[in-house]
Amino acid sequence: MSANSPVSTGAGTDSSPMERSPLVRWRERPERVAWIVILISFAIFLLLVIGIPPALRALYHTAAVTQSVHFEPTVGTVLLYPPRSDVPIALTDRQDDITEGSRLVTTGTATQGVIGLPVDDQNSDTDLMGTVHIYPGTSLELVRIRRPFFSGSDRPYTVRLLLHEGRVRLFTQNPIKHPLEVQVETPHGEIYLVEGNYTFSVTAGQSEVSVTQGIARLFPHNQAPLDVHQGMRTWMSTDEPTLPPVSVERNLLRNGDFSDFNGPTPPGPPVPVNRQSSHGDFNGPTPQEWEIHTVPYVPAGIVEVVEQEGRRVVHFFYRGPDNIHTEIGIRQTVDEDVHGYDSLIVKLDVKLLWQTLAGAGEQSSEFPLRLELTYTDIYGKNLTWGHGFYNRDPKPGWPLSGGEKLDLFVWFTYESQNLMEVLADTRPAHINSIRLYASGWNYEVMADEVGLFVE
Repeated sequence: MSANSPVSTGAGTDSSPMERSPLVRWRERPERVAWIVILISFAIFLLLVIGIPPALRALYHTAAVTQSVHFEPTVGTVLLYPPRSDVPIALTDRQDDITEGSRLVTTGTATQGVIGLPVDDQNSDTDLMGTVHIYPGTSLELVRIRRPFFSGSDRPYTVRLLLHEGRVRLFTQNPIKHPLEVQVETPHGEIYLVEGNYTFSVTAGQSEVSVTQGIARLFPHNQAPLDVHQGMRTWMSTDEPTLPPVSVERNLLRNGDFSDFNGPTPPGPPVPVNRQSSHGDFNGPTPQEWEIHTVPYVPAGIVEVVEQEGRRVVHFFYRGPDNIHTEIGIRQTVDEDVHGYDSLIVKLDVKLLWQTLAGAGEQSSEFPLRLELTYTDIYGKNLTWGHGFYNRDPKPGWPLSGGEKLDLFVWFTYESQNLMEVLADTRPAHINSIRLYASGWNYEVMADEVGLFVE
């Protein structure tokens, strides 16, 4: 054997500690592994013990299920677009089980219906947390309608609606078991509601919000939030700042005090009148102004605006032979949708000075002053309502209806009853125009402060 050859000792050579594998080290100290496993298991146990109850509680209170609604067309045919479908279903009768993601569209001037928001999946008419009334020309999407999955949950019912265009009225009430959260989205912002009564009207330029009862919190796009309280209304727009809320009562007429009327005295072409009015603001479509209105082949009286007792009044009169029917009037195009309003009232001041024809004539149609409203009812029919004033009693046998007797030379303030109730069978849906005119033989009468108020 060479002297340089290594001598075998007959025993295996141990590797250094740095050369041992991790597995070898764990095997040498198994108790360390056991303690680590025990500690990790205990930590997981503690996490489960601490975390599972809150997680279960959170799940119990946040779990929600989709809630279907029902829809009842009241007039005409309404189009239902199911979720993710561009093919509409024409609804002429009640439709149950309408789910979120659906869209309802009304067309024409005589189409409307009511969405019922039931508190459970039974679609009951007697247990509702709210209703949504849809009027003509409306597109409404049911974005989200959820109810708590567990009866003991403290989470609310949630309703989210997207009003693309048109007009809706929303009535809500908190269910017994759970509160209700309602959100309405329009192209101009979002509105959060509490229990109450609200009306929304959306056009391309603005969204109007009226609060009859409750509180609405508005979040206009790129503007600060705004609260609208009971009896108030305001507008959201993409181009203009949101206005401070004003009274929910609204006058549909312009220049009802004739402060800027510079019209002619005898009959002539239509006369424009300045759009300012003492009756308050107006934010709807701009109507035409007062214009002279005459009847073909009928002698016309004279109409003018004069100063009378510190105010400007419209003055109608005719001087000429008796036994000849004459007529002269002024008219204003209103062109306003009144769906969703509870109240429609006409007001004016009138002063009779002279009348030669008895009563309102032989046909009860020739009042020395008469107010006439033309409107379209909810069935799409054009109708007229009017009220007249006279001083001389009619002759025996002559009928007289739709008017009242006034003393001469005394200002009388007239306020109609709520025409939404008076005309309930043919409820107005759209106001077309209003006319104030004098007719008969010889007459003289004044009028002022003409207003057409909705609320």
